[in-house]
Amino acid sequence: MIPQEIGIVSGRAHLYASLALPEAPRGLVLLPQAGGVHPGCRHEYAARVQEQQGFATLLINLISFRDPQNGNLQNNVPLLTQRILDCLAWLRREALLAPLPCSILASGEAVPAALRASAQRDAQVSALVCRGGLPDQAGAFYLETLECPTLLLFGAGDSHGQASGRRCQEKARRHCKIQIIPDADREFTAPPHFETTTHLASQWLLSHIGHFGHIGQVEP
Repeated sequence: MIPQEIGIVSGRAHLYASLALPEAPRGLVLLPQAGGVHPGCRHEYAARVQEQQGFATLLINLISFRDPQNGNLQNNVPLLTQRILDCLAWLRREALLAPLPCSILASGEAVPAALRASAQRDAQVSALVCRGGLPDQAGAFYLETLECPTLLLFGAGDSHGQASGRRCQEKARRHCKIQIIPDADREFTAPPHFETTTHLASQWLLSHIGHFGHIGQVEP
């Protein structure tokens, strides 16, 4: 299966995305990134693993090539949130994609924005997995209104992230689970640790597919 390169407009930004649509997908996983997405990168590997589980995937870079390089947009949570919301709106307009149960797999700087967007689109997002990052930066209001089942993954060496995850878990009213990867650092630098998080994400997404009874649900 060869992913299709597409563009999604968000405000004045044109965002690069890669869509992979297998035959008879059981759902769709949105993988928002606030950094580089290039052939052979780890984010692309994560998308391929989800596709092996029967998911369509939309891997998108929330930072446009035309964005200011010195604007620190990776930490602009409201802006990144709006760009994820625009991606979700685009999915709902696509006839082949709109019926699919949608989940989000976010990492690093995209994590707080993914949490905010999921809280605002709780009827569209079935499940959420966050790898690293600082989830409590989503803000108390959004965490308290978050509905979808959420898995937070941290390396054992990421004490700052774990503390943020615990604060997030205290605010979230619905099921929010924290899982620590032994011997892993904050960036999951060693390949086995990154692969572990990717497969844990697959298990979580599969177990919560169609959590809100989306039209066109396909049982795993």
